[in-house]
Amino acid sequence: MEPIIRCPTRKAIDELAQELNLPNEEWMQDWPIEVTNPSDIDRYLDHYKTLADDDKKIVLMEGIIDATEYQLTEALFIKKCDKVKSLLEKDFQIHAYTIYYWARFDIENVEE
Repeated sequence: MEPIIRCPTRKAIDELAQELNLPNEEWMQDWPIEVTNPSDIDRYLDHYKTLADDDKKIVLMEGIIDATEYQLTEALFIKKCDKVKSLLEKDFQIHAYTIYYWARFDIENVEE
């Protein structure tokens, strides 16, 4: 069963852009993925822990997941995955759709 879709909100994007001093243009379709930098992942993880707003957590987690995927070494990838996994487990109800989307449970051939 597919979880309820929770999408990034404009308000959350605008506030996070300001808080993290990240570019923010209206034409950016995948804002968290377009502006996060894998080398700044610790800054994003630290900021995530300060958030109380679920919409901001959804937006920032999308950027964190993308930044994790592009770590320079396998060792860094594994280290960051452990931190991200902990946050996803803690806030599972908030991120159920994000997990579903990134895990691609809807495809039949897992190797894709």
